[in-house]
Parts: sequence; structure tokens; C-alpha cells
Amino acid sequence: MGDTDISSNSTLNVSELFYSLQGEGTRTGEASLFVRLQGCSAKHACYQSKVYCDTEFESGGIMNLSDIGKFASLHKALWIVWTGGEPTDQLTPEIIKYFKDLGYKQSVECSGIKQPPEMDWVVLSPKIAEHIILKKWELRNEFHCDELRWVRHSGQSIPNTKIKAKEYFISPHFDNLNPNDKNVKHCIKLCMENPTWKLSVQQHKLWQIL
Repeated sequence: MGDTDISSNSTLNVSELFYSLQGEGTRTGEASLFVRLQGCSAKHACYQSKVYCDTEFESGGIMNLSDIGKFASLHKALWIVWTGGEPTDQLTPEIIKYFKDLGYKQSVECSGIKQPPEMDWVVLSPKIAEHIILKKWELRNEFHCDELRWVRHSGQSIPNTKIKAKEYFISPHFDNLNPNDKNVKHCIKLCMENPTWKLSVQQHKLWQIL
């Protein structure tokens, strides 16, 4: 084992671990193993912008990497999706390499507060000011991220973004598990007026799955 290898007994603070379908963005409908990590250093930004987190911070617990790997081996997923909370608070290049060596492709869904380790697909859903993200993130090949998702309420304009991505998505804000018709119609209008952007609805909530 090299200097950058990590022990299978190394731990992560995990809120949820489940096998499901990706419900948003480019990879919608694709079976994936989701590792929802506990905790978030950007939660104050969500509260200020009235965007509420998918993660409750009371349950969950510590898991070894080997335990996560064993759970993954019970399913047929080709992808691991790291989400949260804010997964970049815990993820390291060594952790990503551990699961890469097990044969998994990996995606991360992050807020922009930290640049994630190199992996197969990076989803950025900004929760902090864009100029801060641009300063924090180094150029990742010719893209800053693979997929950029902005949540929008009715009345909010299309993002005036300088962040470079392969795919740009607008996502209407839901009322808990229910789509807000006004927000959905507004986001449809935004995409039709700005065809660089695509509509991404949280379809897993419509499908009534995790």
C-alpha cells in the first residue's frame, strides 16, 4: 500500500446509506448507491437563502469504509453518489481512491464551499456567493464542474453565472415532497427563454423513493 492509501477501518459520519435511482440532473434514472454524509459547514447559507437541507442532523452515525463497501457489494450499482449535508467536509482523495479501487465510479453533490477531490462527476449546487466559489475552486480540466444546478423560486431570474460546467440546470424549489406549481412553471419559462439551461425536477420525490 502506498503513502496515499487509507485503512478500511477509517470512518465517515453517515446520515443515510441507500440504493436508489438518481432523481435529478444529467444522470436521472440511473441506479446508484447514495452515501449521505452528516453535517454541513455551509448550513447557515441555506438558512439565510431559505433553502432547506435534505439531511436531518440528529440520526446517523459513524461507519467504517469497509462497512460502506460491504453494503455496496450487496447491490448492483456502478456509481456511488456522495451527498449531504456537505460531503466535502469529510471526503478526501484517499477515500475516493479507496472506492475507486473497488471498481466504483463516483459523483459528488456539493455546495461550493470547498472544492471536492477529483472524481468522475462533480455536481455543484451553489449555497455561497459565486465570486467566493471562483476563488476557492481551481480549474478542473477545462470545466469548473461537470453539472451546475441552481434552485429557483417564482420571480427569481436566470443565474448570471461565470462558473463553467458541462451541463446547466434550473431546479424548481419544492414544498417538502410536493412540487410547487408556481415555481415549476416559472422554471419552465426560464429554460425556454434561456435554452442553455435545462429543467431538473426532483423526480425521486414524484416517484416516492429516497
